[in-house]
Amino acid sequence: MGDEERRYATARLYGRASLGAAGAAVALLLVSVLPRGGGEPAALGTAPPAEPVPRAVSLASAAPRPADGGTVRIVEHGFTALRDASGEHRVSWGLVLENTSRTSAVSVPVTVGILDRRGAQLIGKTGDYARHRSTPYIMPGARYGIGDATYVKRAGAARLTFALGAAEWLPPGDPRAPRLTASLVKGDLYRVDTMQPFLLGDPPRAEVHRERRHDLAVTFRVDSGAPEVLPDGHASAVLRDSRGRIVGGTGPADTVTWTRFPPGWSIQRIAATGVPPTVDVKRIEVYPEPYYRL
Repeated sequence: MGDEERRYATARLYGRASLGAAGAAVALLLVSVLPRGGGEPAALGTAPPAEPVPRAVSLASAAPRPADGGTVRIVEHGFTALRDASGEHRVSWGLVLENTSRTSAVSVPVTVGILDRRGAQLIGKTGDYARHRSTPYIMPGARYGIGDATYVKRAGAARLTFALGAAEWLPPGDPRAPRLTASLVKGDLYRVDTMQPFLLGDPPRAEVHRERRHDLAVTFRVDSGAPEVLPDGHASAVLRDSRGRIVGGTGPADTVTWTRFPPGWSIQRIAATGVPPTVDVKRIEVYPEPYYRL
């Protein structure tokens, strides 16, 4: 078993792997996320404690425009470098998109890159699935957030890149874009000090390491305007610090298994392992993701 395979075998033992929502990216426009000021990004350490969150100089829109001239654009982002007890490196990231159109944007493909100072890709080939996400829909004039915690090949995450693909556009009120809203978000951030098993070495062997991390439990209410139960539901959370800066996010796999969104309202949960310790539970944003197909 090579280094790359061992790395991701360890990742699978450590926690849930990131899920990718596949979608072909069309007419991609690369958006490079750099620290404010455009200078050389500062090296990120591991957390805890977390390093400062890089900020963007400018962000461009990408998805082709509908008839009214609206678009989908990136409005906020952020990330934090983390490390587990086995020494493996992860990056927790969050991204907020905005739909400026009077129509609904559906299935916007998002390709994520995590680069070092020299521009080298830190997401390994085994983790290519973690690079691709897709928003189910973004209602007219609304914002939508996605996030995840992605394992990387080594330390040194300095910037993110995003590529947005072509969206489908639906008129207001189209039932294929059911309005799902989250409210009454309550988060519980707590410290974990535990002995964690890992697969290390070649040939691989089981080892137990002491791990200190921060886990996050989130409950929230989902209101659904759909007339039927939406199965295979998920949600992403965008995580912020006390200053309102995005420091990371949770992915669809962090939603409690077998989540379904019935008509009306329901209470749902997210359980994330190893989040940035700087998360302010009062600033968590949750974005429901129904199973969606045009």
